[in-house]
Amino acid sequence: MATSNHDTNRDPTPRRQVERRIKPAFCLDDCTTVQELAQRLQKRIRQTLYARGAGTVVAINSQAEVYLLMAGEARTERFYAEQYDWVMGTYAELPMGGGNAAVPDLHALEEDIRFHLPAWALDDEPAQLDQGAERPVQLQLPFPPLHEMAAAA
Repeated sequence: MATSNHDTNRDPTPRRQVERRIKPAFCLDDCTTVQELAQRLQKRIRQTLYARGAGTVVAINSQAEVYLLMAGEARTERFYAEQYDWVMGTYAELPMGGGNAAVPDLHALEEDIRFHLPAWALDDEPAQLDQGAERPVQLQLPFPPLHEMAAAA
């Protein structure tokens, strides 16, 4: 006769899932450019959406660890509350009013990465583009003092 789970010391509550340690998916050291990181994130967001029908919470900590958590899980909500400053965003989440979730395009992910990561974390361009080409120079336009801007408005 098979024994039931009620006779064991096993805790059948969902608390086990919430208290389970969350591990990083990968480190930023694995990516050399913003574009490469955006492609990697987009692929994982797409996989979670199509396999599980859920969005993905992306978080990056100061040790350059990238966390990818399925939205809507109890442990994800706890992680989000405890580590809010690490969270880059929630992507491909199902809209409240119904409809289809959309995987973000690479440009949107690149903008979020640049906004959330410090400038030293990743390069904006691949290291070996064209050895003969010069890098474009960004123009530094002076802003007028704030009191002059208010007068113009």
